[in-house]
Formats: sequence, structure tokens, C-alpha cells
Amino acid sequence: MRHNGVGNYRSKSFAIVTAATLAVLGVSAVTPTGAHAAVTSPNLIVDGDAEAVAQCSPKGLDGMTLPGWNIGKGEPNAVCYGQSGWPSASSPGPSNRGSKFFAGGGTGNAEMDQTVSVSAAGAAIDQGGVSFDLNGWLGGFGAQDDRVNMTAIFLSASGSQLGSAECDDVSSIDRGLQTGLLQRDTKGTLPKGTRAVKIQLNFSWTDGDTNDGYADDLSFTIGAALPAPGLSAPASAVPGYDHVFVVYMENQDYDGLTGIIGNPLAPYINGLRPQGATLSQSYATTHPSDPNYVALAAGGLYGLVDNSVGATTLDARHIGNRVDAAGKTWKGYAEDANGNCDQAAHGQYYPDDLPFLYFKNMKSDPSYCAAHLQPLTQMTTDLTSAATTPNFVWFAANECHNMEGCGVASGDSWLSTTLPTILNSPAWKQQRSLLILTWDEGATKSFGPLFSNRVPTIVLGSQNSVKSGYTSSQRTDQYGLLRTIDIALGLQPLTNNDGYAATVNDIWPGH
Repeated sequence: MRHNGVGNYRSKSFAIVTAATLAVLGVSAVTPTGAHAAVTSPNLIVDGDAEAVAQCSPKGLDGMTLPGWNIGKGEPNAVCYGQSGWPSASSPGPSNRGSKFFAGGGTGNAEMDQTVSVSAAGAAIDQGGVSFDLNGWLGGFGAQDDRVNMTAIFLSASGSQLGSAECDDVSSIDRGLQTGLLQRDTKGTLPKGTRAVKIQLNFSWTDGDTNDGYADDLSFTIGAALPAPGLSAPASAVPGYDHVFVVYMENQDYDGLTGIIGNPLAPYINGLRPQGATLSQSYATTHPSDPNYVALAAGGLYGLVDNSVGATTLDARHIGNRVDAAGKTWKGYAEDANGNCDQAAHGQYYPDDLPFLYFKNMKSDPSYCAAHLQPLTQMTTDLTSAATTPNFVWFAANECHNMEGCGVASGDSWLSTTLPTILNSPAWKQQRSLLILTWDEGATKSFGPLFSNRVPTIVLGSQNSVKSGYTSSQRTDQYGLLRTIDIALGLQPLTNNDGYAATVNDIWPGH
């Protein structure tokens, strides 16, 4: 261990690893003089082993909610041991491993963090000598040198940094050029005045589509009695609504040459911004299109990695089922659909313009499907009265007007003639209604640090229920938008992805 100043510690374990055995490595470090030897707290990191994640990433390329963690950069995720090309249950790693581990995701460098309160032990900490132990299993893939390091940042009651401790990353050489995880550990004494500790993981990308820095079995304990922390959803300020309207456009970046915000080809969309809030840090889940639709509809991918609505049936619940369970109404409206529950592609209509035809209960129950999936022309009829306006509406353009087929100007024009149906309706004028205009994915269907998958999202609310002309820099994604809908309509979450997602909270008046 090296002591790099008051409250700063850095340690690294070293061992010889043979390619034949790559033995699981233990780590020890000398506790500084004066620190208590016995660590009495439970592990203060919430979900340090990724087991609370809703679903494993199919290929390590999709973003997701990591319960208990804040995502500060990129799209870190969780992968299951044993997936092809990833660590297996027999790869070097923790002996008590679960089924999942953290990985760096598909958009280059990534960061995730959580802040642990130690304020209940404040009196003991201020006397000096309260020890800490930061421990975790870190690793990577073969000769590739993607890696992750773990840092504890000690914070005062005012949030100022008092010091830090770091578990160094594991290089490919440390691993003997083999896939696996090795243990890292650092011990020390909490600086006087510490009231919280920020646990931070930084995943460093070097090559390929995925960031193959891995982490599992993360632990932070202190030499004082504290209660075990519990898993809780991030605080949300989303208010209640009578109606929520959602529309996905397709394949555009937030801004720039392939973006929407500031694009002269999208005058109508940009003209909406003064009327509502723009989410400047809104991210899609993955590529290609359809998994992003399913993410918002069902709170997970359920293994979907392609556009295959005709060949794939998902036996999973979707948001329509949650609306039903709440005793409310919902419909999906698709431009150019040939009648109700249209499952055949024709012209510019494709059955995956809405996500619901992926789901078993829609394919196996024609009458239920017909009652809920209808042509876009029916939306105009239904919205003539608030009483016939569904509580939840997902409406869709055809393949030309959604911007994928005919470009930005075509989609902007379509929105200019379609959204007034909502914005001038009795449900909008007389009741509380919310409109979420977003995009399924970025313009380039590629992975790595050049492709963040940041998309435009604009939120409008009736009765001045959303700040006008406001731009939020709070991060969100499709699971955060789903949790927003859940809370707005009083729905139960579908999975831990929406159940523990962070919502954008600063776009609502009073926040």
C-alpha cells in the first residue's frame, strides 16, 4: 500500500499467474497503525454483485438499469457467466459468484457509482482510527486490455472530498492473458469528518465493440457498527397524469450533422422545444431498432438482438398489461395499418412500427389484439372526446415518415400534421396529459466510443405541467422513460429495469 497524502490510499495485489492454472489470487494489505483490526459493518455497497439486474445482456452491447448504482458515463451493464465469449462459471473469479457480473457495455469508456452513508458512525469516525476495507474482483478478456478500477472517495457532510482509496485495475498481463477476474483489496483509516463514501467504477475501453472490463463481488466495510443498506428506487418527482402519449421516431442523433436539435430540416420539432422540456442526456438501449422498442414496452430485451417480429414471440408482460391491471385503457395506433391487429408488412407499413406484435398475448388473442392495435386514423376519432381517449397511447409513423426511410424533413412534416390531433384534443385541453417524443436509436448502428447512442427526447405537458423552454442535463434512457410512464399513470413496474430506473426530475415545475 502507498499512502499518497491524508486520507489517500492505493494498493494493488501482485502475483505470478501461469497460463495453465491461472490460480485464484488472494490479496492482503497492511492495515495502517492505529486502525481498528476488526471490521464490524456489513457490506455497505448495494448490489455489488449485479444480481439485482433484471436481465443479463445478450451480447454485452445494451444499456440497462443497474439497481443501486448511478450511471455517470457510457452504458455499463451486466452479463451472465457462461455466455459465449465471456467468463464462465469456471473462469478465475470469486468462489461464491452468482450468475452475473458487471461489464463496460457497448459505447466505450463507462462509469458507475453509488454513495454510501456512514453518518451513523460519525462520532467514532471523528475520534479517528475507524478502518475501512475496499475489496472487489476485477478483470477482463484474454489478451485484450480493457479494464476497470474501483475507487472510494471520502466525503464530508458538505460533500467536500477528504481523501480517497483505490483498488487498482487488472491488466491482461496480470491475468496471464486469460479471461477472468482477480481480487483487489485496499485497507486504511477513514479520514476524520467522513460522512459518506462514493464508490466509483471506471471501465476503460481499448478495442472492439464491447468494453471488456469486468467487476464482481464488490465490497466496502468499515470498523464500526452500521445497518445493512437496502435496495431502493431513486427518488422521483414525476407527477400523475390522466393520459400519456408516446411516439418513437427513428435513427437520428441528438444534434450535429445527423441530429435533430438545431437541424433546419426539423423546424416543427425545434419549434416544440419552447413549449416543453428537452432531455439533452437521453440514451437509447442498443442497436438495431426493435430491441429499443421492446425495452420501452416491456422493461427488458428478453434476448432480442435483431428486427424479427415475424419470427420472434416474447412470452413476457408489456406495458399494456400493466395498464389493464390498473383498470385503465390503452391503444397503439400505426400509420397505414390495414385494419386492426395488422400483422403483415405492406407498402410503408411494418408490423414492428409498434412493439406489441412481439408479444405472445397479442399474437395468440386476436380479439384482444384488435381492440388495442388500430390504424392511426382511429386515433383522430378516439381523441374527439376525453372519455374515449385511452390513458396510454403509443402511436407510430410508417417507415417513410418515421425518418428512417425518407429523412428528417419528411418526419418533421408528419409530426406537424399529427401532433395537433393530440395537442388540440379535449384530453389535452381539459385534463392532465403528457407527450413524450423520442427516437429509437442514434443515426449509426455501430458500437464503441464514437457512437454514444444519444437521442433527442422532448417532453410536453398540458396545463403547464412541464417546464417550458427548459433543457435538462439529467441522464435518462428508455427504462427511465418507462418508469416515468409508470409513475405518471400509477402503474406497477414490469422489471427491475423500470422499477429502479432514475427519472428526469428537474423538468417538472417546482423542481
